[in-house]
Amino acid sequence: MAALPIVLTLGLLPTKLPSWVAPGAGLTTALVLAVLWFGTSWSDLGMAFGSGLGTLVEVLAIIAGGILLSRVMGRTGAQQRIASWLTAGGGPTVSSALLMVTGVVPFMESVTGFGVAVIIGLPLLLSLGFAPLRAAVLALLGLAIAPWGSMAPGTLLGAEIAGVPLLDLGLASGVFNLVAFISAGAVAGVVAGRGSREVGWIQGQPTWPLLAQWIGTGLAAGLVQGSLILLANVLLGTAVAGAVGSLVMSAAWAWIISRGRLRPVPWSFLAPYLILLAATVAGQMVERFAWPNAVGAVLGSPALWSAVGALSGVVILQMDRDQRWRLPRETGRMWLSTAVPTGLYLLLGYAVSGGGLAESLATALTSLGGGFLFLVPWIGGLGGYITASNTGANSMFGGIQTEAAHGLGVAPLWVMGSQNAAAGLGCLTSPARVELAYRLAEAHQSEDAAGPGLTRGNILRVTMPLVLACILLWAVGGMLFLPTGG
Repeated sequence: MAALPIVLTLGLLPTKLPSWVAPGAGLTTALVLAVLWFGTSWSDLGMAFGSGLGTLVEVLAIIAGGILLSRVMGRTGAQQRIASWLTAGGGPTVSSALLMVTGVVPFMESVTGFGVAVIIGLPLLLSLGFAPLRAAVLALLGLAIAPWGSMAPGTLLGAEIAGVPLLDLGLASGVFNLVAFISAGAVAGVVAGRGSREVGWIQGQPTWPLLAQWIGTGLAAGLVQGSLILLANVLLGTAVAGAVGSLVMSAAWAWIISRGRLRPVPWSFLAPYLILLAATVAGQMVERFAWPNAVGAVLGSPALWSAVGALSGVVILQMDRDQRWRLPRETGRMWLSTAVPTGLYLLLGYAVSGGGLAESLATALTSLGGGFLFLVPWIGGLGGYITASNTGANSMFGGIQTEAAHGLGVAPLWVMGSQNAAAGLGCLTSPARVELAYRLAEAHQSEDAAGPGLTRGNILRVTMPLVLACILLWAVGGMLFLPTGG
């Protein structure tokens, strides 16, 4: 009975019903079961929802600010100008693909979040000359940064659920996520290389040395990306670590692609992002050291500064009057389609954790003993697949994982780190993200194009094995190196 709301949500996902129906039905079922089956009082449920209200509001505000910023940058042509500068006008090469997968797309996801980077990154990949299928896959691979997406509200939520410092969870998640970064880099190298037709092909197939070169370059890029994000966690904090690490990667790839001869920096086009980054870092320092209260929380939230960056972009980039009039309606429409299901998934998580369902599920998982540790990343990945959100996945399953960890005497920090990383990676294969990538690339698909065609199945044939392989590594590692206290 405790699993019924989750099973119902999963069952409704493949249907053609609106995106809010599955989490809405799961939430309703969870509330009914909490009261009628588990005997939870409405006051206890109210306390559970009340304790998460601040996080819910912040997440919804971050989505709004991120979408507003993305629309300003897209409507003014800033995205295309920045991409042209970074790639020095280059085409579909392994280097330009890794620039996008380990640099530009993760940076966009870090400052906007919730898949908005796909909306920005996929058109840029198409403009570089990548075929629609390869562009869709590469854009999705960049979402491996999900634990730090939108300035890491999902990781913040996970830290609150596990009762651990945000910095500690950021570092633990970074250790796990090294596997995801390295694997995504290697796959991106092969996907881009097979579409680039570089010298070294024999009878329509790449030679082994060329294939090894693509994989090696991708592995190295993923390792450097993960190391930079870990370092940024230590030096600047978890919230901005993904953005800072990805920005450094973007600059490094731009320098490599241009062979050290970068064109003049388009500061005006970069200004909205720089405002967001600098103000968020400064605000979080104020929150940490001066005003650890509600005022400090507002100053340290990317929700505020993404909106400020967007409004600054309207002025700095001299947005047309007609575009300014369209901006609120476009932003509102996109926000509703993204924020409503995300908010419902959050509320579903609160109902499961506060209604007694999480405790029941945790008891069942604890009875598995060490076998539970093998299931931790699978549960996290399932959450990312269902919700298409690191935040939603942690809200849905974080309480269950933490309760089971306490029951087995395992450090909640590392269990939540595994949950957090797996939830982020699960977003790559989420029906919502795959559908978004497919729809954006569909208009550019030519019927007589060479190679595999653009289909949802072909996208999943690349992303799904990557996700499953990483989760399997985490599952085996967790079972071996996180022994129970019993």
